[in-house]
Amino acid sequence: MDVLGVVARMNTVSEDFLVYWVNSHVLDPLLSTQTAPEAIPLWRRSLVTWFLVYFGSIFIYYFFGWIDYYFIFLRNEKRKNPRFRVNNNILWKEIWMSTWSLFVMSAFTTPMEVLVQLGYSKVYHRVEDYGWFYLIISPFLFVFFSDTLIYFIHLGLHHRLVYKHLHKPHHSFIDTTPFAAFAFHPIDGFLQGVPYQLYVFCLPIHASLHLVSLTVVGVWTINIHDRVTLHIPGVNGAGHHRVHHKTFKSNYGQYTVFWDKVFGTFKDPMEWMHQGAWEDREEDVYGKKYL
Repeated sequence: MDVLGVVARMNTVSEDFLVYWVNSHVLDPLLSTQTAPEAIPLWRRSLVTWFLVYFGSIFIYYFFGWIDYYFIFLRNEKRKNPRFRVNNNILWKEIWMSTWSLFVMSAFTTPMEVLVQLGYSKVYHRVEDYGWFYLIISPFLFVFFSDTLIYFIHLGLHHRLVYKHLHKPHHSFIDTTPFAAFAFHPIDGFLQGVPYQLYVFCLPIHASLHLVSLTVVGVWTINIHDRVTLHIPGVNGAGHHRVHHKTFKSNYGQYTVFWDKVFGTFKDPMEWMHQGAWEDREEDVYGKKYL
């Protein structure tokens, strides 16, 4: 997932300072060893990377999740309905599933991040390596690349032969809160995060720019689950994603509605509201034998 990449790229921007620091200040004292930065064994580098990615992503998830929850989600829901009450059972289920999934997804992500540390990616540090023009267009390339791949991955996860086994846990949350942002089956979440990892092996991107891009994406992922849409033309906002959770068969895009419109899976949230905000049942969409 995007939030995992944020922490990993913080390490890249620091030129692996975080990995070296955890190794020398945490693992070395625990194991009574003294390891030079250039001589960190692969198993130890992998363990440290997992540690950083997991606990860093947990911090980001809880920090931005609670901010969105209290200052945007609750305020918006109480404005619409002063008697609104959160279903605490669902809320804690979202939090638990996200916490557990990030634990496992961090392990899945670690090998690719170790390859980045070892210099096998196209992440670069000097603007002059590719110039200012490429730096400026990089965020657009990143969004198009990841939005395209995630659309088709997400669409595939809704195939009736796959949905029950991987994507159904996330769709158990119909009326989502910001804490549902990472409440996935770990394999589901990892698959939707692959484009962010794959990008750095396919196209060059400045380390700091990638960090900023992933941070924005992480916050965006939380936002599209808080039911507060910004109504930006062409952008797949919280309103679109709520329709997705209600109908199962529309609005598969991550940031834009481009591919949904191309392949006929787009459903306008305002039109949906005017039609009565209807909901589809899982068994009607997939068939009981596939659930």
